[in-house]
Amino acid sequence: MTQPFVGRPLPAFHPTRAVSAVAMPNSHLVSIVGSYDEADLVATGTRVADTPGVFPIGANVSFVLPVSDDEVFVRTFERGAGLTPSCGSGNSASRAVLSRLGLADPDRRVVIRNAGGPARSWLQERDGGWQPVLEGNATIVYRMELDPSALLGDGPLDMAGGTAYSAEIAAFDLLYKDNLKALQAAGVSPARI
Repeated sequence: MTQPFVGRPLPAFHPTRAVSAVAMPNSHLVSIVGSYDEADLVATGTRVADTPGVFPIGANVSFVLPVSDDEVFVRTFERGAGLTPSCGSGNSASRAVLSRLGLADPDRRVVIRNAGGPARSWLQERDGGWQPVLEGNATIVYRMELDPSALLGDGPLDMAGGTAYSAEIAAFDLLYKDNLKALQAAGVSPARI
């Protein structure tokens, strides 16, 4: 039986960082870090993308910085996309690794801070295994109805009603700013959002 790849060195991934491999079902490589270095995350994600002999289908790469007992900062370099403000499967994979390494009980709700906003995650037992639960904000930023003929040039495209969700957008903006303040207070300053 193959042992899980958890908290082990893998030089093709990074010369010094330990890594845990998780499928969500997409591939994730997760490292717990003592400080966040965005250039290092980008270099590691790029190395994974450029090493098909070791990572034949690629993988998302997440760095996890513990901020407190119940909070972490997670930043993910997604395969094919690069740095993203938030990655749901990266958050879930990172949370699973915290429990696998004994850093958080599976049922403990952990706040996951991202450049794009906060979420909470925990693991629940199901059929003898762990199932990740991710709780976060989903905000409608715009809704519109399209007339197919308008797309084909038969008439003007009406963008009226774009402010119908202004209260929700304002609430998310406040949540986003509070999240950035919490990250800055923890010494984390993601440069690319």
